[in-house]
Amino acid sequence: MRNLTAIKQRFIVALAIMAVVDVVLITYLMWPGSSLSALETQRATLQSKHSTLTREVKPLEQMDVKLAQTRANIKDLYKDTIPRHSSQIAQELDRLKKVASVKTQSIHYSEVKTDKSELQDVQRFNIETTVTGDYGQVAHFINALEQSPLFFIVDQISLSGLEGGTVSLQIRFQTFLKETA
Repeated sequence: MRNLTAIKQRFIVALAIMAVVDVVLITYLMWPGSSLSALETQRATLQSKHSTLTREVKPLEQMDVKLAQTRANIKDLYKDTIPRHSSQIAQELDRLKKVASVKTQSIHYSEVKTDKSELQDVQRFNIETTVTGDYGQVAHFINALEQSPLFFIVDQISLSGLEGGTVSLQIRFQTFLKETA
């Protein structure tokens, strides 16, 4: 009988422990966000955020290599397309005028004051001129200006007709000159 009482006590203790474990498990299952569907939803949300962040970061991969290539490209641009002397600009415009067989009345150069942080080691110049010739020659001049090895940015063009099929082109464009140290 004593043996039966000990077994009965052990059984009651085991039953109480299992009841406590059941209460803990039921509480866990009832806890918000702990169900299987809630966990699956949370996993899908996190996967979506991961995909979005991966796409956003993709352009930044190998940024150091891209920056080094950009610096090299800028050096090449400065070396090949930006002259050191203003006479090079005048010579190129004279060459373009001869290639297109047009006449210029005058060429006005004006230096543009720029913030030093805008463009380093270069000075911007506005150039204004009027070119006359037949329409094909004027079109050839514009094309030659755009394809010039020097860097010209056309800002404004005004075309007007003159007598005898001659046209007059007023053109304003920009170029750059390396600053001397």
